Amino acid sequence: MYQFKTYNNKDRDHLVALQKKYAIKAVSFKPATGDAYSVMSDVLWEEKDTAGALSILRNAINREPDNVGNYIFMAIRYGQTGKKELIDSALFFLHQIRNLDPEYGQAYMKLGNVYHWRKYIPDSAKYYYRKALDVYYTVKPRDNRMMDGYFWLGELYKSEKQYDSALYYYQLLLNEIEPSDLYMREVRLSMAYRAMYECYQGLATTRLDQFTTLNEKRIASNSDDPRLLASILEDEGYMMIEQEAFVEKYTLPLTKRVQKITSRDPYITIFAACDESLSLKRLKRNKEAMEVLQAAYAKHPNEPLILFELGRAAVSNNKVAEGISYLRQSKQHLNGVIKREYYLAWLTEPDFDKVRNMPAFKKLLE
Repeated sequence: MYQFKTYNNKDRDHLVALQKKYAIKAVSFKPATGDAYSVMSDVLWEEKDTAGALSILRNAINREPDNVGNYIFMAIRYGQTGKKELIDSALFFLHQIRNLDPEYGQAYMKLGNVYHWRKYIPDSAKYYYRKALDVYYTVKPRDNRMMDGYFWLGELYKSEKQYDSALYYYQLLLNEIEPSDLYMREVRLSMAYRAMYECYQGLATTRLDQFTTLNEKRIASNSDDPRLLASILEDEGYMMIEQEAFVEKYTLPLTKRVQKITSRDPYITIFAACDESLSLKRLKRNKEAMEVLQAAYAKHPNEPLILFELGRAAVSNNKVAEGISYLRQSKQHLNGVIKREYYLAWLTEPDFDKVRNMPAFKKLLE
């Protein structure tokens, strides 16, 4: 009997014609064989004769009631009609397969798909995907198609925003599929990699929301404690998050709040001013960023940190001579807080790549 290559779209019309030719011959040679009618049903389905395809599949089941292949084709076709009233019929035929051959993994996979995509009952879908995976590990030779159970379990958990669980199943899939020669391996790998990326994004968003909610409560309860607020800003991570929306809503207001609180430690205010300038720069408000630094410089003209940041800003704006001058002044006023080792480490940052080979800049490193 001719094997119709359903996944090969090359010269499809020719392939369908060949399938029809050999299916007709098979029916005429072996009219009692259900497989012949099952193959013929593919032809009718291809020709958009839905009723005819379903009718001939029923005929196939009547002729070979113990042939699981006919049942699964019937279930697939009922599902493909898109009619809700026929979904239960698809489930009926898939459950019949379980009775005929409980080790036929595709029945469990298709049951999972029906409950996932047609009935929208996630718990039932998960149950049958796991049953398909049980078959994958216990029945030899293995049917590699059962690997998809891991992918669809991942998709279900991802849709429920249970990202850790989803990542667990995607990783199990990768462990199986990466060394395999599964048909359409690259397609499934691509989908799994993308899905894992989406999970990590979801986890990051969830954790960021938790981080923000916790610290906004702490800020509200300790609004006059400059040391705690500065710690949240610097040590606990607000300045590490560069998303513009976060900077605009949370980081920038906190830098301003810290500067308004009187503190016995002048560096709390100085660091906050520099953080405000950096936050504005991240928001591409460069003019305002420079104005903040200049205002801080007017209050603290010998402060090495502010001088250094003015030098960095000037170099970034191609005012190299001015920038080197500020950096030189910063070096001259290093102290117990802004130490030489910090200064030299900052000079290695990418902001200074454009001037790194200039003699005046190299002199700063001495």
